Amino acid sequence: MGGEDLRGTTLKVYLYILRSGRDRVGVREVMRALDMKTPSHAYYHLDKLVRNGLLYKKYGEYYLVKNIRIDFLRDYILWGTNIIPKFVFYAAFFITILIYSLIFPRPYELYWYITISISLTASIYGVAEAIRSWRRIKI
Repeated sequence: MGGEDLRGTTLKVYLYILRSGRDRVGVREVMRALDMKTPSHAYYHLDKLVRNGLLYKKYGEYYLVKNIRIDFLRDYILWGTNIIPKFVFYAAFFITILIYSLIFPRPYELYWYITISISLTASIYGVAEAIRSWRRIKI
């Protein structure tokens, strides 16, 4: 799934369904949760998700299709009802190395300086990318 149509309000609807932790939703529920003016507006976006293969409709309810790979969400991990950027884990890894290196200094060894500089750079980059990714998903 490329997620070509997955942007704007359609993306908000899809993220609402993912974050709700439920496998099905109704039109009016989506309309109320996302402050849409009419049920037809919610229906339009739910139907768009059905056309893209992310949901399927049965008896007036919309069900989440499991195990779909979406290009837009490739940089995120779905953990329960949370959507977490992968960069959070990368940043945590390098911050841990940086803290360890600072707690147990070895200023007489060259590799300590290399470890400090690389872990500091990677930590800053990881945190910046995690923030950027979170802003991108918090539409």
